[in-house]
Amino acid sequence: MKLISYRVHRWFCQITDLTTFFHRLFFTVIHAFKDSRFVLHAGNKLSRFWLVHFRKKYVQRQLHIRKGSCHQCGTCCNLLFACPMLTKQRRCLIYGSCRPQACKVFPINQRDIDEVKLCGGQCGYYFNNGYSENATKERDFEMFH
Repeated sequence: MKLISYRVHRWFCQITDLTTFFHRLFFTVIHAFKDSRFVLHAGNKLSRFWLVHFRKKYVQRQLHIRKGSCHQCGTCCNLLFACPMLTKQRRCLIYGSCRPQACKVFPINQRDIDEVKLCGGQCGYYFNNGYSENATKERDFEMFH
C-alpha cells in the first residue's frame, strides 16, 4: 500500500511541477509580448482593417478633420512588416494606381500618427481635434460601437 501511495504522490508532484513550469512559461511570454512593438503594431493593423471595412462612416468623419499631406516617407509601410510594393528608395510602386483602401486612408486617427512617431517617422498628416484623455476614450467608443 505504501508503494502505491508513494507512486501516486510522486506522480502528483511531477504533474504539479509541470503545471508550474507551463504557468511560468505562459506568463513570461505574456509579459514579453505586453511590451512588444509587434503586439502594438498587430493590434493597430487589425483595428485599421476593422475600421476600413466595417466602420466606413467613422473613417469618412476622420478624413474630414484630417489635415496635411503624405510625405511618402514609407514609415507607415513598415509598421508590422515591410510592404512588398515598397522599393529600396522607400517609394510605393502602386501609390497612384491601385493601393489598398487601408493605405489610401492612413492615418485614420491620432493613434496611427503616434505609431509612426514611435517608429521614428514624421507623418505629414495631423488632426486638429485635440488629443486629450477624454477625446481618446470617445474615439475608442465611437470606433467600435
